[in-house]
Amino acid sequence: MTYRVLDLFAGGGGFSTGFQLARINEKSFEIVRAVELNEDACSTLENHLGKEKVIQGDVTTEVVKQRIIQECNDIDVIIGGPPCQTYSLAGPSRSGKKEMREALKNDPRNTLFKHFFELVDLIKPKVVVFENVEGIISKQLEDNEGEMGLSAKQTLAIDVICDELESMGYYLALKANPNYRYQVLNAADFGVAQQRKRVIIIANRNEILNPSPKRLNRVGEIRKTLREVIGEVPVVLPEIIVNNIKKLLKIDIIVNDLEKSVMAFVNSINNIKVKYSDRPEVNSMEFLKIHRYLNNELKGIVQVTGNKFEWLEQFLRGYNELLSYYNAVHLNTSLEHTSRKHNFRDIVIFSLMRSGTSSAQFMNQDSELFDDFLNQVYPYDKTKHVDTYVKHSWDKTSNTILSHMEKDGLKFIHPDQPRTFTPYEAALIQSFPSNYQFSGGRNAKYRQIGNAVPPLMAKSIGESVIELLNAIDNKNSVALLR
Repeated sequence: MTYRVLDLFAGGGGFSTGFQLARINEKSFEIVRAVELNEDACSTLENHLGKEKVIQGDVTTEVVKQRIIQECNDIDVIIGGPPCQTYSLAGPSRSGKKEMREALKNDPRNTLFKHFFELVDLIKPKVVVFENVEGIISKQLEDNEGEMGLSAKQTLAIDVICDELESMGYYLALKANPNYRYQVLNAADFGVAQQRKRVIIIANRNEILNPSPKRLNRVGEIRKTLREVIGEVPVVLPEIIVNNIKKLLKIDIIVNDLEKSVMAFVNSINNIKVKYSDRPEVNSMEFLKIHRYLNNELKGIVQVTGNKFEWLEQFLRGYNELLSYYNAVHLNTSLEHTSRKHNFRDIVIFSLMRSGTSSAQFMNQDSELFDDFLNQVYPYDKTKHVDTYVKHSWDKTSNTILSHMEKDGLKFIHPDQPRTFTPYEAALIQSFPSNYQFSGGRNAKYRQIGNAVPPLMAKSIGESVIELLNAIDNKNSVALLR
């Protein structure tokens, strides 16, 4: 038996992919339609679901809404997570749950919630699965005019959302604890090498207690590590930005201790040669030329007496030229396993940081990890940002993969290569299949990957929904016999 699914705000397809993987006793899911506004994400969805199953458009428009209703009139499950912009209550005095729900839906800044609820109410699927960020639990609605006099509990956005689903006839109580209407899941408990907590609401129209997805890890068990998911991908080296290097913040400190800075980078490449000695790309002529060039230049650095900026620029251009030959032979561009460009200051920081540490540690003078040179080179406001740089550890899970990776990726530094995670690595950490391809440019791919529901977590959610649908079918069968 195949259950029919509508995926709203589908993004790059993480939720859909997980539900497609879910299967129990020959029962599975078909993604009937996936709805998404972003053009690149729609192209990704079309590649994996088929063009006929993707609706590109704005759910707030009547034409898109009517198309969804016409093409999804026999849907078993609606899944989705409307982007959370804000929660605000303003205007005339209001009181009571209904008024709060209406305020949430009618605030133009929360219009996506309004239309999500409207589509659920019109289509009336057997089950709804709502996903959102953990912060939604503590987010309070703002009584901007101070006229409501509501308690904090009454103004929690999560309560308003749950109340809205219940007002449409959905039952939210959890089997594990009927007093709860939502659950917080950590992707790391479902075979994902990443700490990623998300709020999940599973709701049905048959007054059946809702299940909790089955975790793969018990409390205290070792979770999947970065080594297990990206440890075998090919070695990738970053191109280094040379233009306008003199304008780079803190570059004067780098140049004043040029030997230390260059040595840090060269040593990181030397370590790669040792650690990955069994890799064909590291044993290739192209890599060995890079290795030889860097070490030869390092030996001659003590003889630099002229303009150190000119020497550094020439040194980096020589490296970039050799890197282009390496990339031409060894990079898999179809899967976007390519490094973004980095400036030399960041390359030095990446190279000197220990794996499993952050900039907050190397700037803390009370820590054994304090590093005076890195503390001086740190380019950001230390009163506002202290954990800007995070270098990951092979033997731990990753931090939460974020769409912010499209901006700089500094919280996602590779454990032993002087660069940040590639889009391909980020997708593997999110638990996408290794052959899953995203459309668009690099930033568009990071955005799709970072916003996605991890497929393996979605798979477990899907399997619990199959069990729920089975219980609904059994209950309906018994009712027919009466």
